[in-house]
Amino acid sequence: MMEDKKELEQITNCAMCANMCKYSCPTYLATGKETITPQKIARLILYKEKAFLEDQQGFFDVMFQSAMCGACKIHCIYDNYDLRKFIQRGRSKAFKEGMLPDETRKRVETFASFGNPHGERQLLQKGTGDLGYFVSCSAYNDQDLLKAMDRIISVGKKQIYQFGGADICCGAPLYYAGDTEGFEKAARKMKGEIENRKLRKVIADCPTCIKMMTEVYHEVGVDLDVEFVHTTEFLNSLLEEGKIKVKRRNATATFHDPCILANDLGVTAAPREILSALGFEIKEPVYSQEDTHCCGGLCGARIGDCGVADKVSTMRINELKETAADVYLSACPTCKAVLSDIDMKDIAELVSEQIIDE
Repeated sequence: MMEDKKELEQITNCAMCANMCKYSCPTYLATGKETITPQKIARLILYKEKAFLEDQQGFFDVMFQSAMCGACKIHCIYDNYDLRKFIQRGRSKAFKEGMLPDETRKRVETFASFGNPHGERQLLQKGTGDLGYFVSCSAYNDQDLLKAMDRIISVGKKQIYQFGGADICCGAPLYYAGDTEGFEKAARKMKGEIENRKLRKVIADCPTCIKMMTEVYHEVGVDLDVEFVHTTEFLNSLLEEGKIKVKRRNATATFHDPCILANDLGVTAAPREILSALGFEIKEPVYSQEDTHCCGGLCGARIGDCGVADKVSTMRINELKETAADVYLSACPTCKAVLSDIDMKDIAELVSEQIIDE
């Protein structure tokens, strides 16, 4: 699993570290399991490299108990180090050995049949222009979000080519399952979908999709000559440019920072600027912005162990509830679905609700 001496040094440093980053790790905080702290995972990877481990199934189980959220990277004392790279290799090994968690395996099988992790669905395609809006798999069935974006696009008088559905997917479910070959095929297909539409810029509602297309595709030799922006950045630009007018509301709001949006894409200011423009007083949860906690995700997705995923989700819901805000918001369709117990909305829905028709 180690490609050179530098990587061996990196994982050894992590394995021998004081493990203070565990206090930012949502899976550890939600479960209390020392085995799945970043340092302990690094030790298992190191022991596996040295052939000290006999329990192969136990090793692979731990690889799929990480949230892959990047909290340990944000709070790491070492520069240019990301434990997720090594965990991902462990997952790839598990995939090759046929030792996936049940729910993760089911998602891979569904993808093989339908080209997406959710099953049969229609192609979504409308609009014109070289500015695209990619409707992610997680957003495809979210009618409230799709209607909100339709209204925003219409009022903003933007020519936007909307596309998604059918077998159009960034491939993230395959990546997190460790299916490197399948992921590369999905990446090449996605590149073709974008290039065939002659898009110069793509708006995406899912932070993970943007991470895949701007960062991870390159790792499998797929590069896109396209600019990607998250919906919060797009919405914020419309407000700043005066393309849409909104009513101000006297209320409080709590924004849940999606882990990939904050930790990998570095987008934390745009959603708060949107809320300020809408008149909201922002009530921050204890863990927010670069200190955010993962929502837990869908069972079998980034976390393959459904029990761990559920505990992370419950912990995050309880953290958000503590603010007692009037409105709870996020900017990731998966976060919205997973945190639905607190009537979570996508921030695009709020913008749409407060647009002033002219």
